[in-house]
Amino acid sequence: MLWAQGADAPVRYDEDYLSAEFHRSRRTAVMEQLPSNSLVVLFGAPVRNRNGDMDYEYRQASDFLYLTGSEEPGSAMILAPGGLDVDGARVHEILFVPPRDPSREVWDGRRFGTQRAMQRLGVQLALDATRFRDVLIPLLQTGQHSVYHLAFPDGVPDGSVLRDQLRALIDNVDPAALAVGGAGGAGPLRGLLDDMRAIKSDEEMTALQRAIDITGEAHREVMQQVKAGWAEYEIEALIEYTFKRNGSEQPGFNSIVGSGENSTILHYMSNRRVTEEGDVIVVDIGAEVHGYSADVTRTIPVSGTYSPEQRTIYELVYRAQEAGIQATRAGNPFFASNSETSRVLAEGLAALGLISSANDQVGLRRFFMHGTSHYLGLDVHDAGSYGPLRAGEVVTIEPGIYIPAAEDIDPKWWNIGVRIEDDVLVTDGDPVILSGGALRQIDEVEALMRVIS
Repeated sequence: MLWAQGADAPVRYDEDYLSAEFHRSRRTAVMEQLPSNSLVVLFGAPVRNRNGDMDYEYRQASDFLYLTGSEEPGSAMILAPGGLDVDGARVHEILFVPPRDPSREVWDGRRFGTQRAMQRLGVQLALDATRFRDVLIPLLQTGQHSVYHLAFPDGVPDGSVLRDQLRALIDNVDPAALAVGGAGGAGPLRGLLDDMRAIKSDEEMTALQRAIDITGEAHREVMQQVKAGWAEYEIEALIEYTFKRNGSEQPGFNSIVGSGENSTILHYMSNRRVTEEGDVIVVDIGAEVHGYSADVTRTIPVSGTYSPEQRTIYELVYRAQEAGIQATRAGNPFFASNSETSRVLAEGLAALGLISSANDQVGLRRFFMHGTSHYLGLDVHDAGSYGPLRAGEVVTIEPGIYIPAAEDIDPKWWNIGVRIEDDVLVTDGDPVILSGGALRQIDEVEALMRVIS
């Protein structure tokens, strides 16, 4: 459900976060696929220090968010398919949460506490995080459980609750069981979660589509407002203002706004150059909504009209993207889109004389040096098997051509970088472009830019 006030008002949403039932169903699915004597021990993300006494804005670990819905640091979870007796109750899941502390909540905001965590998150049992050691260590010392966990986070501060939680596990279980990818270790659980997270539920698609729609709105704002003389950081500011104005909590990744020579740098993030007439600008951005990130790239001419050479490269990338999208079908290999986009790009670059032939893979990779696709969801490069595509998976299709200034290249092509990226839902039929709200056909882009300029 969404509503807006007035024709020019931002779109606002009244949906809550993903339901407690969604997260409960994910925990149940994990436990159903593990032995009855197993223990799954999961940790939230650490708080990251920026400098001095200032921390970065907190972002929960994606797997922990997927299974719990909790965004509180210092949290941990134990899942027990065979059940555990704790405080006189038989439970299969325990969420450990930071204890309530009114003196700290004045500074940092209200915490769940155990009762509210059970009510809001729907876990069977919530305990103070201070009890984590007392519950976990006796279970480990019996030697009766196979321990499953995920790779341990790095950058965990000394003296933190998370450091103490990690030590409780590491110090009280056979080290062989903690090897990433080893029996009972991160490998089996990682593969299980990758497989689950790749297929998006209707609830997840609601959040992800909202993120994509907001990202499309930001692209349209840039197309309508940008002019030569804008700094890249001004464009970035407009983008991220649009994200926040429409309800996104934060960007899903650092915004890429590369103009002129910076358009040929794949992950350019400095965003300090001032744009000039004749530039193209690669705008690779994604809003995040309830943890789910969009990832949409458009390449626009700062003057509102592509030069003949820019148009030629843009249309080649567009044709390659269309071929890649058509290959994004259930049952096809994950890398089928990459094969198709590479074929079209190689043929086009050869026809332009930029590479020796359509079979010149070295030449192709000089100008197209990345893959075409990745999964999308709680991480912008999301979990997935990279096996045959399945209905319900969401992937990006993002071919590009990047031509820097070089002595062996005709100067007319210099500093033309073009990437077009869309978010695509795999179905049992035709692929569905979820990011169509951000115009990508070249004449439509120019027409929208002319509306203001």
